[in-house]
Amino acid sequence: MATEALFGWDLTFKTVEKDIKQKSDVIIAFIHWNLTKRGFRSIGIGDERTLSGDEEKSELLPTGWNDKENYTLRYVYEDKLYILHGLNSDGNLIVNLMRSEDLAVSNIALKVEESVKDMSGPIDKVLPGYKDLMFNVKRDLIDTITTRSTSSAQTQTVGNNTNNPRPPIEDPLRIPPRPAPGVVPENPNLWDLPPANLRNVGRSDLDPFAPMGGGMLFNPFSPGRDIENPGLGIPGGLPRGSVPPGARFDPFGPPGVGPLPGRRPPPPDADHLPPPGFNDNMFM
Repeated sequence: MATEALFGWDLTFKTVEKDIKQKSDVIIAFIHWNLTKRGFRSIGIGDERTLSGDEEKSELLPTGWNDKENYTLRYVYEDKLYILHGLNSDGNLIVNLMRSEDLAVSNIALKVEESVKDMSGPIDKVLPGYKDLMFNVKRDLIDTITTRSTSSAQTQTVGNNTNNPRPPIEDPLRIPPRPAPGVVPENPNLWDLPPANLRNVGRSDLDPFAPMGGGMLFNPFSPGRDIENPGLGIPGGLPRGSVPPGARFDPFGPPGVGPLPGRRPPPPDADHLPPPGFNDNMFM
């Protein structure tokens, strides 16, 4: 299994071993080998972000790939241009892989002295931790950026397929349209108005098309209230629960007499505002 995973490394390293100048070169060569295994092809050095179409693709590192302290290599994968940047900084090698099309970037950082123990010999001697390094390069540097591209392509393919249309995405900030007068919304939504047959308090204040009455003031004697004998046992014809048990209550009408069905109840006996000149000798 280990031999299959390392297939091609010996050949790649033999082609650049004579060009190795510093330990970070070994890491770049190892990353290059991982890229070619995944289908990347080298097209030279530099940071030019356009393709002319006549680039020569190769599995080998280009001439002059490590002539400078830092690295800039160009690759092609699935007809898209990728640029590999390697920056040496305080004993660390920071590697970025950028897709030129949308500037998507993946990166890893390695400690050179801890990663590379020798600059020649078998991989166990040169890169003792090559298994972890191979895993990190695949997960953090390659898969991160190539999977993102694949997911985007799949989304566009599904979105353009008219045979399997995707449902529209609901916007949580969108205010739903106002229901037409008399239409009862099927979906109970907090933003929608209550059904018209619900005798709720304050409906006419929310719906200008609602019939008159039923505003913010609650009318216990409104026509059609579904209560059983609202005046039973309660003076003044008040609904059940209007007077707490044991509370003092001064009736404003004959006890046990409630409003007649279909008729507006009479107003209370407002003796506190008698007409001018009126005297019923009430306080004699």
